[in-house]
Amino acid sequence: MHHELFGARPVPFDVFAVEGGTAGIVYFFESLVNNHLLEPKDTIALMIPTFAPYLEIPELPEYGFETEYIKSELMEIDGKASYQFSEAELDRLRNDDIIAVFVVNPSNPTANAIYDKTIEQLKDIVQRDNPNLMILTDDVYGTFLDDFTSLFTSLPFNTACIYSYSKYFGATGWRVGTRALSEENIFDKRLRELPQAKKEELDKRYGPISSSPRDLLFIDRLVADSRSVALNHVAGLSAPQQVMMTLFSLYSLLDKEDEYKKKVMEMCYERQKLLYDALDLTLPLKELDTAYYSEIDFALWLKDRYSDSFKTYIVEHHTMTDLIAKLVQEERLMLLKADAFGSSTWSVRVSLANLETEAYAEVGRRIVNMMDRMYGEWKEVRAADNA
Repeated sequence: MHHELFGARPVPFDVFAVEGGTAGIVYFFESLVNNHLLEPKDTIALMIPTFAPYLEIPELPEYGFETEYIKSELMEIDGKASYQFSEAELDRLRNDDIIAVFVVNPSNPTANAIYDKTIEQLKDIVQRDNPNLMILTDDVYGTFLDDFTSLFTSLPFNTACIYSYSKYFGATGWRVGTRALSEENIFDKRLRELPQAKKEELDKRYGPISSSPRDLLFIDRLVADSRSVALNHVAGLSAPQQVMMTLFSLYSLLDKEDEYKKKVMEMCYERQKLLYDALDLTLPLKELDTAYYSEIDFALWLKDRYSDSFKTYIVEHHTMTDLIAKLVQEERLMLLKADAFGSSTWSVRVSLANLETEAYAEVGRRIVNMMDRMYGEWKEVRAADNA
């Protein structure tokens, strides 16, 4: 993590190896609640679009959080498109009623990293208005950029970081990931500031594993909570998982010229270009784009490629689900609706990590083939109506 995500900038930090990023997410929510750092009806913020479980977990009845959604939008930076957070949208985090914020950086499905100016604004928000803000950053896609800036390096005191090996090494089934916390952090500070009654309650919870339960750091409580405290001694990864994590890490550290990283990034960018060329789309800002996914605003694409009138007709007479089903039936192509990630109802996600490189030109062609047919049929109907 130091080498691939944090560079030369990290403060000293502790790591808890977990069963993939999924486990890291679940454990974090559970420990925040178990330790009264988040309570039901507390206000949290989600920076969207984001990995769907981050949207769904806060809605579970055992949590019942009030959720604010900080939404990115398509912006132009240096003449290129990138999904970023506006200054006004991010300023909503200045409200100190918002206790925690969750972000995937780079994002899923838009695949863009947070712009440096936005990170500076977030630092100002924490410094001036919301110093107790707890930040969870999921950096699983950070290794797909040459110069990635993690919120963990920019705001180490306030930030917990999740990283999974699954995407970069194509190792989803191994379930290997990490949770990182700086040695000095907001979570431990908030634990020390809990009311006496809650401290006594937590003394009972963690008493079986420590003679001084109040001295347990938040990361140690994460470990214990992952095994319902009583099974703390068997927390963490199995031996085979530890071996694979070690092999992945050593492979990366020994690759002094970053040959693997260059090859992986080159492959993703090539696939993205093939897809975008087929759809006649302009490539996004490369410096902030992982090219692991591509989110396509279908309504905007229809307007630009065909006409505003045709786009309006499609939006009024169809749904994105209709078009996806039609693609399956007519073109044997399956795309994923992106609204479940917090994107617009007319966005789709194309994963650039699943198919052979040459297939992505075909993906674009199949989308175009179907929409060309629909456009032709629409024009014929209009011509007949006007005859």
